[in-house]
Amino acid sequence: MNEKLKEMLIHNLETELNAAKKIDVQQIADEIQKIGFQCLMCGKCCRKKYGDNRVALTPEEIRKIQEESKLKWEYIAEPFTIEVDSAEEECRNLANDGMVDEDGNIHTFGWMLRRKESKDCSFIPDSTTDNHCEIYKLRPLLCSTYPFYMEGLKLNTSECEGIGKQIGTQESFELAELVLRRYILELEDTILTYQKYTGLKAGENCLNIAESGLKQGYLNYIVHYSEGSSKIRKIV
Repeated sequence: MNEKLKEMLIHNLETELNAAKKIDVQQIADEIQKIGFQCLMCGKCCRKKYGDNRVALTPEEIRKIQEESKLKWEYIAEPFTIEVDSAEEECRNLANDGMVDEDGNIHTFGWMLRRKESKDCSFIPDSTTDNHCEIYKLRPLLCSTYPFYMEGLKLNTSECEGIGKQIGTQESFELAELVLRRYILELEDTILTYQKYTGLKAGENCLNIAESGLKQGYLNYIVHYSEGSSKIRKIV
């Protein structure tokens, strides 16, 4: 990412953020009530079998879970990665995109809730008959607002069997407040991430170096986020 592109992205995000702060919560609440929603506690949004279950996290959300659960950062969050069938494919795709540096480190933006080897969320039981979230009261905003999200100043929905169910006026308003709060926080977090991003230096052997680590059972990541960057070794 060159400096000109970086400046353009930041400018566009700041423009969107300013507009997002002017959105009327009641307008979003009315849309939610019209669409309708009720969580069926099916757990499908937590399990990879039913689609993309990656949950993006801000550092503040990670710390909130840390403080209450006493879990370490690495047991809560992992680098936000692309959805592919294998680690080998991830290496190749990101190398082609220029996101693997000369030392074989994979560069990625942001964090997501840690997932099991099965790719199910690490905080949901293995049993498909038990959908009790272990951190339900501490769950990230993405989870508490699902299936609703804001993009391009508009309310959108993800696939969910609970859509279309009756929802009350007060519940719609409270959900709308969370959806807008999440939207604004995500924009602010992304702006800070880009502002702190300093780029990377790729090399001809970057893919070979990354794949060499993969053969030994690990991948090295550089995670860029709103507070800087961290190097993480992930066992694969």
